Amino acid sequence: MPYVTRPMPPPAGTRVTMKDVAAALGVSTATVSRALQDDPAISAATKSAVLEVARRVQYRPSAAARRLRTQSASLVGVVVQSVGDGYIGDVVLGIQGRAREFGYQPLFFAAEGQPGLESEALDVFLSEHVTQLIAVSPTGKPQLLRRAVAEGMRVAVINGDQSVPARHFTEVATGDIDDKILKIERVRNSSICHIRFDDAAAGRLATEYLISLGHRTCVHLRGPNVRSALLRLLGFREALSAAGMWPQPVLCPRAPVMQHREDAVTQYLRTVSPPVAMVAYDDLCAVAALRAAHQAGWRVPDDLSVVGIDDIQFASYTNPGLTTVAQPKYQLGALAVDALLADGGCDARPRVLDGQLVIRESAGPPSRPAGGGWEPRR
Repeated sequence: MPYVTRPMPPPAGTRVTMKDVAAALGVSTATVSRALQDDPAISAATKSAVLEVARRVQYRPSAAARRLRTQSASLVGVVVQSVGDGYIGDVVLGIQGRAREFGYQPLFFAAEGQPGLESEALDVFLSEHVTQLIAVSPTGKPQLLRRAVAEGMRVAVINGDQSVPARHFTEVATGDIDDKILKIERVRNSSICHIRFDDAAAGRLATEYLISLGHRTCVHLRGPNVRSALLRLLGFREALSAAGMWPQPVLCPRAPVMQHREDAVTQYLRTVSPPVAMVAYDDLCAVAALRAAHQAGWRVPDDLSVVGIDDIQFASYTNPGLTTVAQPKYQLGALAVDALLADGGCDARPRVLDGQLVIRESAGPPSRPAGGGWEPRR
């Protein structure tokens, strides 16, 4: 083992991490963590080298971690993408409530979709001797998950939302469905526990409800280029195909932000006459559609019926209240904890949870035949 026994002390004011000690020794952070915990599986020579280097570089283990170990408490690391998302908030409550039943405390970190912050989160978790990791709706490339597994952590993923090529959305919206699209739900790493909401079924359920109300002109406001958005679009198409009503329009905002979503709906409403039924990618897209309809003088649900997906906390406070397909958010969080901690180990079998239609006032039967002498409300 290429031990470095005399590393230079860090500059004044620099916080030394466990990663620095591991780099100086040429070992993994997991080895350093276990050596500092006097793990009997680590050799005496390795422990001695770790302690010597830690002393020389002035590494100080977390006082919080020492305190928690003294109290026989354990930590579950949780990485979320945002703290201001209503969906995330309910999932977090599920994680926290269930973890405490096992005697664990959650340690949360918001990565904001930045790989650098994800790496920093993992460094913090390892320094706190965390061995269980839950990632909520991770996007992009799964470097965090791969590294966590390599470090010996048990990992659970809630609604992994990896990036999907834009061409797949075009294929689903306008052409034939490639076999690759139908395979994006496959688990690539059997050592990771996957907890998922059935996004395709949610898209079908929302669309089927609008069809059952009597709508024949439907439109989908799609989401960003990620797995959940593609599957919800796929469910939209499947429901309409089964009813003999495909194809229908798919709106693609220039960017996944509220203003561009509203702009896409506004432009579409200028080209059609009511009644129209819309399935939005999520509740935030639906809120953008409600605003666009109001600005254009369209009445909801008389002229435009809107159904969202997720059932975020303020969905019932929109005007009118938003009909949506609710994710079992609390249960998703609790089930991720169960997958890691129940029966003493990670159960890698995917768990897929169904949504539930929540009927409010934003969707109703068409008030008139399509295109029947309509003028916008002034």
